[in-house]
Amino acid sequence: MSKPTKEDAALLLQLLSVFAANEKNNIAANWVFEKLHEKDYDDFKTKYPMGSEGYKNLARFASNGELIGTLVNQELLSEDLVFDLWGGMLWEKVEPILLGMRKEANMPRLYENYEVCAKKYQTWAEKNPPKV
Repeated sequence: MSKPTKEDAALLLQLLSVFAANEKNNIAANWVFEKLHEKDYDDFKTKYPMGSEGYKNLARFASNGELIGTLVNQELLSEDLVFDLWGGMLWEKVEPILLGMRKEANMPRLYENYEVCAKKYQTWAEKNPPKV
């Protein structure tokens, strides 16, 4: 992908505004950062069955990841900006749970753009060492 443009920056700022405008997005992100400790789908769904706040928080977080991933994968948003801001978007933390959801729902494309985008991060990180 080419160097980020002002249009990429404007789209990213627009996404951030949309995410921040809905308090449930902030709650979901904080919940994933601070309270999600389950390492596999079975443990997750036992503790957070469908309809629970934990389940809703993860689904909201993953849906936002899917939106970002779709834009990056379709080259409508610069992966440089996304990865510089969010890194791998916590994919490694949520991967076993989301893959379990995907399998149980028999929906092979569930959160696929989030996954594809996040897996590009490692290659990006190797080419872009930390600034400090």
